[in-house]
Amino acid sequence: MQTSGLILLGTVHSDPSGYARTRFLLSEIQPDLVFVELSPYALHYRKEHAPRLLRELSQNLQHAAHRIGLSFKDALMHPQVRAIRHQIALPFEYRASEAYASHATGVTILAVDWSEFSRQWIETWGELISAENLESLLRLERMQIPVHVQYDRAARQITSGSPVLDPWTGNDFSPWRSREEHIAARIRLELAHRSPRLPIYIGGWRHLLRGGAFKTLRDILGITLSRCFLPDRGAIGRDA
Repeated sequence: MQTSGLILLGTVHSDPSGYARTRFLLSEIQPDLVFVELSPYALHYRKEHAPRLLRELSQNLQHAAHRIGLSFKDALMHPQVRAIRHQIALPFEYRASEAYASHATGVTILAVDWSEFSRQWIETWGELISAENLESLLRLERMQIPVHVQYDRAARQITSGSPVLDPWTGNDFSPWRSREEHIAARIRLELAHRSPRLPIYIGGWRHLLRGGAFKTLRDILGITLSRCFLPDRGAIGRDA
């Protein structure tokens, strides 16, 4: 199946400017088919349950902050808490795609992540937003890598072809390998069925790595470096 025309846009999920950057790039590139790193299950679950979970998170966070003598406002700004809020809410990648599609003609958005993988991840959210866990997180040192540093790291690892493994996968690669294969298979199927003019995949930048412990989406689909983009800089580079 021909996938050479597919663009891969790798994001930092915690990027506070991610929505605006992604929305701008979509307007510049003007794809007619947008694949998003979001499973059908996770999309439905967030639309139905995210408001309730965010309210529960807020209530538990107030209790946790009070226990350790921290203001609620300060607790909300803790990097770990902000990460949880981002995780529960609809991702900016999907929201930016919806906004782009609402002002363009004939654009299709597809959630192509693996629902079984998402289901197992979402099952941990109850414990994640518990007052006990939030209190533990609030006691941690506030360490956060600036977004521009994360994008610089992403660009280096994507272009080098020799990615450094990190806690993204842990020690068990099999679920991540299966996930990459599922997403790739879904993309191939939809490309064959729809024959788009210009398709794009939007997801975490690690899907754009090559040469790791398992084949990533970019490996499986054979996407060249010239078709790899980052929201803060556009195209990463040219193929040699």
